[in-house]
Amino acid sequence: MLPNIQQQYDSLKLKLEALLQHLDSLSGEKLSFKAGPDKWSIAEVIEHLVVAEQDLLKQLSTHIPASTLDLGAKTPEKHQTVIKVMERDIEVDVPHESLEPHGRIALEDLLNQWEDIRQKLPGLLAEIKPENEDDPVYQHPYGGPLDLSDTLQFFEVHFDNHMRHIDRILAQAKGMINGNF
Repeated sequence: MLPNIQQQYDSLKLKLEALLQHLDSLSGEKLSFKAGPDKWSIAEVIEHLVVAEQDLLKQLSTHIPASTLDLGAKTPEKHQTVIKVMERDIEVDVPHESLEPHGRIALEDLLNQWEDIRQKLPGLLAEIKPENEDDPVYQHPYGGPLDLSDTLQFFEVHFDNHMRHIDRILAQAKGMINGNF
């Protein structure tokens, strides 16, 4: 794996490990708490993260030919807009309905799926050679085609955004579930 890509992947790996430890400390009530009918639970946030990474894995494993991507759709401004929106926790709709959580998958199953993704991901990342590292590998619904470094940057910022989302859900739930917080 390219050194800069290895660093980005290692950072994602550490963040997931920290999240898994945090999830172990949460009750089922906390995991399923919703602040409103149109709000996500922590379990649904996890589902969204897993579905997004499944999409990444699928796109990496199919080796999307650059000729099939609308390379004009990628601009530095679009990519940076996506990053800034997530870094600033600006609430936006999910950019594609396939990334919307449905809450029908048990957390244990989601975590098993995530483990499977994270076992396959390093091998796919290692297949990318230095001469191809600037080639698009992932099509973001808004940001357009991204090279590997931009893709991993997106997934790290996306992960961080949703960790703060989980913190907000826990703060909203504080004191609302039988005083167990």
